[in-house]
Amino acid sequence: MNKKEEEIQRKLLELETTVLKEQADIVTSNAGGRTDLTNRKKGSLQNGGTYGSSSGGDIAPLNRSDGYYFGGVGLLVLGLFLVFTHVRVGNGFLAMMMGGGSGLVFFLLPLLIGISMMIYNSRNKWGQIITGGSCIMLLLAILFTLTFNFPSLTLMQTIMMFLPFAIGGAFVVKGLGGAEGVKDVIKNALPKKEDA
Repeated sequence: MNKKEEEIQRKLLELETTVLKEQADIVTSNAGGRTDLTNRKKGSLQNGGTYGSSSGGDIAPLNRSDGYYFGGVGLLVLGLFLVFTHVRVGNGFLAMMMGGGSGLVFFLLPLLIGISMMIYNSRNKWGQIITGGSCIMLLLAILFTLTFNFPSLTLMQTIMMFLPFAIGGAFVVKGLGGAEGVKDVIKNALPKKEDA
């Protein structure tokens, strides 16, 4: 009987090591995949095949949720919409210095000259340079003549305007699987170093 028990114990030990080896092979072969075994960053197979951290505690799998993620993105867009609807745009000091709206003529004239040079000869480098430069200067002149005013709001209106940013950011992080999920997304987004 004693010999049979020893034989059974030896067979159980062989079976356990075989199972552990197969589980380790699955983890290494699916290293690029998204399985429950590979979503845990610090976990390893230990003590009879349990998946835990180096401190011996179990790590919960990443709990990713598309609903929370897209709901958070929607709330962030709503927050941007609320901020954009409260900002008023008007003419600034630079517009007065340029003669109001007529100051833009100084940028339109070179634009028209560059366009006419390109129509005469489409491969004319000076026409392309003058047209491109005039377009950039015209865009910058329009942007520099704008002023952005934020109207006075009550504290409750301000809180309600910026609250979707806080809730949306929390939902996006929760949808990605918490802090570990955000780290995983950032790690996967970075270019991988190739071993030489």
